[in-house]
Amino acid sequence: METIPSEIFLEICSQLYVKDLYTLTLVCRSYRKVLWSKTISIQKIWTCSRVLSFDTYLPYPTLLPPKSMSEQEYIWFTMLADKCSICKTKIEKQELFVCRYWEFGRICCKECIEKKTINVPFVTIFPNTRKVQNSLPKDLLECMPYHERHVFNLGDERLYWADDLQSIQSKYYAFENEQQRDNWVKEKREEVRR
Repeated sequence: METIPSEIFLEICSQLYVKDLYTLTLVCRSYRKVLWSKTISIQKIWTCSRVLSFDTYLPYPTLLPPKSMSEQEYIWFTMLADKCSICKTKIEKQELFVCRYWEFGRICCKECIEKKTINVPFVTIFPNTRKVQNSLPKDLLECMPYHERHVFNLGDERLYWADDLQSIQSKYYAFENEQQRDNWVKEKREEVRR
């Protein structure tokens, strides 16, 4: 970047397709530092690239990313990632749409989503936590992101990421003061709603 003015470099970047822009971040540290920045101008470059790279398999590349994701994370999640985040199995492009679990920020194959999540009827006991509860309080479940799906002949169910559920359960029962716990639950609920 020492030989090219930054304004020209950024203008060139704003004309690149997503895969090319991402590849440019791998060229050297200075490019990576600039292009992974969360500044408004860099976010706009990634937005232009995303819109320029429209893909017919993705009905949402023109939508804004969720508040919890930068443009770079959003692009990776929606356009570049093509493997299960757990087992690293390649997922066919036609299947990717149903394998994106926005609530968990993961792309998972069917096998891994079944292994790594717990549905509501089975959310009762965790032998690995210090305090084993017979059931989880309803307000605790409201503190976590979940994926809702329809199961044929069974109706709707909510899937919770098992590791997150265990972690949040330990925190919930670690509070000695009920007021602190209630405040924490309120904060977590707000986080999930965002």
